Amino acid sequence: MSRHMRISRRRFGQGLAGSGAVAVSGLGFGVAFATTVSIDDWKRLKDMSDEARRAGIDVAQVSVPSADSPKFSEIVRAIVDFIDDLDGPEVDTAVEKAVVADLKTRAQALLNAINGRERSPHQKSELPGHSLFSFAGLIGAAQAETVDPSQRYDKYKAAYLELFDSCKVRPERQSTVDWYVSKLTNAKYRAAYEKLEDDICVPWYFIGVLHALEASFNFDAHLHNGDPLSKRTTHVPAGRPLVWQPPSDWQSSAKDALALEKFTEHLDWNLARMLFRIEAYNGFRSRELHNTNSPYLWSFSNHYTAGKFVADNEWSGTTVSQQCGAAVMIKALVDKKIIQLIV
Repeated sequence: MSRHMRISRRRFGQGLAGSGAVAVSGLGFGVAFATTVSIDDWKRLKDMSDEARRAGIDVAQVSVPSADSPKFSEIVRAIVDFIDDLDGPEVDTAVEKAVVADLKTRAQALLNAINGRERSPHQKSELPGHSLFSFAGLIGAAQAETVDPSQRYDKYKAAYLELFDSCKVRPERQSTVDWYVSKLTNAKYRAAYEKLEDDICVPWYFIGVLHALEASFNFDAHLHNGDPLSKRTTHVPAGRPLVWQPPSDWQSSAKDALALEKFTEHLDWNLARMLFRIEAYNGFRSRELHNTNSPYLWSFSNHYTAGKFVADNEWSGTTVSQQCGAAVMIKALVDKKIIQLIV
């Protein structure tokens, strides 16, 4: 089949089968929640909301939750909704337009900052250094499983299918997972993802979950890693896009991110391949170094409890991801009959 032939939208997936799973890391004591959010973040958002309302712009009122409230960790959700509110109302005067533009810029800057703290850093190579033993200063080599990259998919595909089939949203996370689905299917968001799908034949929902994880749905950030779209990326992968005139549009940068990982060269978008590519996008270190299901895939589900990379090569076994995992989002889309994974 020619690479240029169109693939029918929403017909990339396949059904479920297989067995095997990675052990879930235990909680232990002192699990760390919401370490990436501060009272000052909430106060900045509240000030922006108050400013917008004083200017007569129809946005939801924001209040600052207490640090021990479950809502305290949901600031990304609040910021994204605020930005969407700014895009919603019609503004007529030059003054109103200037206020909206300024508020949107500041809200996106706050979103970028918080996303940068929460987002799991990409690994720079298969494993840091030249061998497992050069990594001993960070983690004992005995804890890492040596996996031939060329054999990873065959080794893990059954586990992907079993985990997906048995995946359940944690009850306390259900409303947040529903929010992620509402954003993925929002007319503006989905139109952007489907435009890319039509251009490069990568499933729109695959693009959407990467956008959620890497940029918290911010269209002013690179799909590569959430860096601001005002210049080329500075984090891994740095210096992207190579051929680009910043600030350019989100679509061209997103195409570069997907082409860089060779996603644009594939026609086989069955479920196991898709989950494998998503995990590869962020790296296999949670699985191979810490025997923990990757939060990048499974956060907010019964397959993930705690453990994540909080900085480059810095693992915390007690920190809990505050982002919904990609597999959890895709499972929710399937359960709501928004997408169909073909058997």
